[in-house]
Amino acid sequence: MTVKEEMERKFGRQTLERPVKAGELFDVVDALTATILSLRARIEALESGGIKYAGTWQRALPYRKGMVVTSAGAMWTALADTPEGIAPGSNAAFWQLSQKSKPTKRVKAEGRQHDDVQP
Repeated sequence: MTVKEEMERKFGRQTLERPVKAGELFDVVDALTATILSLRARIEALESGGIKYAGTWQRALPYRKGMVVTSAGAMWTALADTPEGIAPGSNAAFWQLSQKSKPTKRVKAEGRQHDDVQP
């Protein structure tokens, strides 16, 4: 909703089209200030969210909704507050796969085998 629409809703279109009295001007300024403060609070709440990387998943820790962990080479996002012990991928109500790792293949190099990421 635009500021104009909000002012029309609060004061009425006719009131805003006629010359404004001093008392009405203060009411408009107060309404604008309240709207700006409300929008500022919403912006701060949105900016404080974001991705919260919690490192490698650990079974002894609980995770909050929105936290991101890595497990088995993949990135997982908690869909809800997750009690300790619920591993990513074990319960779709708690975890969503966010990024899958590339598969690995066994490579033999100089007589030794080791894991290597496929190109």
